[in-house]
Amino acid sequence: MRFDLVTLDLFMAVAEDGSIAATATRRNIAASAVSRRLQELELDMDTALLQRHARGVSLTPAGEALLRHARSLFGLLGRARDEMQEYAHGVRGHVRIAANTSSLAEFLPEELAVFMARWPGIRVEMQELLSLEIVRAVRDGLADVGVMAAGVVAEGLESLPYKEDVLQAVVPLDHPLAARDGIDFAETLDYPQVGLARQSSIQNLLSGVAAQLGREIDCRVHVNSFDVLRRLVQVGIGLAVLPENCIAPFASALRLRGIPLRDRWARRALKLCVRDRASLPVPARLFVQQAARLEE
Repeated sequence: MRFDLVTLDLFMAVAEDGSIAATATRRNIAASAVSRRLQELELDMDTALLQRHARGVSLTPAGEALLRHARSLFGLLGRARDEMQEYAHGVRGHVRIAANTSSLAEFLPEELAVFMARWPGIRVEMQELLSLEIVRAVRDGLADVGVMAAGVVAEGLESLPYKEDVLQAVVPLDHPLAARDGIDFAETLDYPQVGLARQSSIQNLLSGVAAQLGREIDCRVHVNSFDVLRRLVQVGIGLAVLPENCIAPFASALRLRGIPLRDRWARRALKLCVRDRASLPVPARLFVQQAARLEE
């Protein structure tokens, strides 16, 4: 079995266009030539990749799998080209990090400040994603390093411990719970709440705990930003459960109070994930080395 990059590129284009004719027109290639290359690819793979019908083509399950791998392959090739260009201009490379909202808000700014001061020639590309999206990005080669909640399943990836955060209930100063020094999460379920996106690791955790208690969270609003969430709490729409480090710096200015949760699960671990630490590019390896506090 051999891989022809030109043919794989045409296959990706046809999958995107849903039509051999449309791809041929866009690429200024004869449709018969495109069709012949795809047929040769199917023969080489010994399986059907496309379903041909009157309106165009669609992918078979095998075609979907090949498309995923082809995108990953071309992403790696593009990354190699970019890195070589950077070295040619005297830059030492770059590292791509996909991180969840918590790690971006709590730990990564300071982590990156230390890293970039030590390695000023390395550029960092940071993307904020939900934890499950981070797993896919790292697995598909679209990110070098993922930072996510430790409880997220990351099958096929190497994981390293990173940091811990502590979840607290955050309420306005006039809230009935504001005078408490500590509460059980179950007590928060008696009040309206605001929360992060339903797919976020924190919200999944809270919903799962509530279900174990035979309760549901009365969540009035879901948002993607800690900043917006704090404002919603400030104006009294509902309480929220957030990491302590995302509450304390803003509590005084916004007239908010963070109340420690007494539940054991409220101490939450974060982890770093990579596809294969041994094969990481040098910039990414240096970042993981620092963040995971590994010996050089």
